[in-house]
Amino acid sequence: MFGGTKVKNRRGRTVTLLNPAEKGKKYAHELKTGFNFTNAGKVVTDEDGPLPLNRAQKAFRSGYLKSRSDSSKAYKYNKAKRAKSRKKKSR
Repeated sequence: MFGGTKVKNRRGRTVTLLNPAEKGKKYAHELKTGFNFTNAGKVVTDEDGPLPLNRAQKAFRSGYLKSRSDSSKAYKYNKAKRAKSRKKKSR
């Protein structure tokens, strides 16, 4: 569901690793649905049913997504700023 790379850990179990973009997609989906998901895309459950996100988990996920957004905006701003200064120098 979220993509990811399946690898075997030291104990021989297969685990799914997510890159930052896939992790952001997973966190956005979790915030939208309100439930916890594994990296493989399955809902985390216990004997009572699916586990909902608590307030701290929601805060962490929204902070992670906001931080990626801020980082992207800063990168784009600096890239445009460099392009503008290069254009001035070439005249």
